[in-house]
Amino acid sequence: MATVVVTGVGGSLGRRVAARLAADGDRVVGIDAGEVDGLPPTVAVERLDLASDDPGTEGRIEGLVCGADVVVHLAWRTLDEGRRAAAAEAAAANQAALGRVLDAAGRARVAGVVQVSSATVYGAWPDNPVPLSEESPLRPNPELAYAVGKADSERLLAEWSEAHPTVAVAVLRPAATLGATTSPLYRALTGTGVARSDEATRLVQVLHVDDLASAVVLAVRRRLAGTYNVAPDGGIPEATARALAGGVAHLRLPGRVATLVGMGAWNLRRAGAPRAARAYRTYPWVVAPDKLKAAGWVPHYSTEEALVATDPRPHAHWDELPPGTRQNYTLLAVLTAAAGSVAAAGFGLAILLRRRRAAATKREGSAGCR
Repeated sequence: MATVVVTGVGGSLGRRVAARLAADGDRVVGIDAGEVDGLPPTVAVERLDLASDDPGTEGRIEGLVCGADVVVHLAWRTLDEGRRAAAAEAAAANQAALGRVLDAAGRARVAGVVQVSSATVYGAWPDNPVPLSEESPLRPNPELAYAVGKADSERLLAEWSEAHPTVAVAVLRPAATLGATTSPLYRALTGTGVARSDEATRLVQVLHVDDLASAVVLAVRRRLAGTYNVAPDGGIPEATARALAGGVAHLRLPGRVATLVGMGAWNLRRAGAPRAARAYRTYPWVVAPDKLKAAGWVPHYSTEEALVATDPRPHAHWDELPPGTRQNYTLLAVLTAAAGSVAAAGFGLAILLRRRRAAATKREGSAGCR
């Protein structure tokens, strides 16, 4: 029996990991900033904001980690994409929380540390190989604060690992994960919750949160060390993914219009997708899970199965949506396209007028300089 500290235990992933470890007889200590329910009574939960500036925070973390064999760091404050100040504040909080947990883990001389990162750290680029291996460079798209933050946390952990060579440090990089209800950004990264852009040239890869939980538990059990991609084999064509997702996914719009429609839905009710995620809905970032599978991990969901199992509206295809919903999406698309056309026309007219003024000024200047 091992003693495992799980941060972020109140999230969908944290609850699954803690429950599985407790069911196997491990002593589990959970840490979360909010109230936590739905856990086995054997899991001890401490309410604590790891990023708090309270003078007693570091001491409380050290007390909870003392005696632990493994620390699983899942705590992550989701960045508010599109709001630069809020994103910067969340990024600082995530780095502070990780730093404090690692400091406590070092003093406690734990045997292992497991951190869940993200496959977004590879970035979504037109020249990405398919699939990406763990040796691929980290080049997150700079506009997506979530991906940049995850890459920064990996660098911090790598520095700590070098200073603690006897600790087995495992970094898991999951594909877009569904089934975790804590953040709409995770579904937004799949790209199937918005109208299709005619610029999209990608394969879609989706991981079920249950498979991610099993990967975390495996890393704890095997004391895995190194970086591991977590995803089902390969990806599926976007057309297939959208047929399974249904709903507004069947609507196809020009690239700029699709982005604006997705942004509008995101800003109004955190549906759709933020502009910052555009590249991840356009270019491939499929990862290869071979290394983790060689360590004994077996996914139970394919991408197709994960999409269907986590669909909040099963079989809600475009023609099956309520007429009012279809009308709203169509109207939003039309208005956005019209706004874009007006803006483009206005921009073009401004350029034309500017050129005419410049030409007139040039003629006047030429006439007065003889």
